[in-house]
Amino acid sequence: MMYKEYCMQFSNEELEKKLIQKFIDISGVEIKRLSKDGELLNKDSNEPIETICFDGDKENIFVNFLGIETDIFVFDEEIMLIDESVKNVYTSSDVCHNVIFEGELRKLNHDEILQLIADIIMCFINATGLNVTENPVPKSKFYKNYKYYSPLCYTIDVKNDAINIRKKIFENIEINF
Repeated sequence: MMYKEYCMQFSNEELEKKLIQKFIDISGVEIKRLSKDGELLNKDSNEPIETICFDGDKENIFVNFLGIETDIFVFDEEIMLIDESVKNVYTSSDVCHNVIFEGELRKLNHDEILQLIADIIMCFINATGLNVTENPVPKSKFYKNYKYYSPLCYTIDVKNDAINIRKKIFENIEINF
């Protein structure tokens, strides 16, 4: 899919129908929508949603929608989904100590991108903490190198009360939860 603009410029309607609705009936989830200025928005607001918190006022799990990138924050760790049309301007200081998704977002439509975001967030619902490990990219994998930073692979170990540990892989990110 070709985008004329950044691939992650979502409307409030898309965010409500394709992301928020997936979490409405899940135990431990309390949705809070915020504007660019940090003001609380109701479900029917016309002001653009910039942030969605998935644990209410705790704000340990939230997503910022910036158009050029979408940032998922979990316990002060940042997972960055960056539009590949601008990755060459990101420097190592922009991405340092953050988890950077290396999949090709511009090949996905909005429904697929929002499903990816939902799938990632779902791994962190009811988490009590996490540990992130950066790993070199295995020789069997190839990710594009950018002008100012090189890609890595990441392992995220989620702390929670789950008896059975599950694993999901999102391109270069492995989440054990």
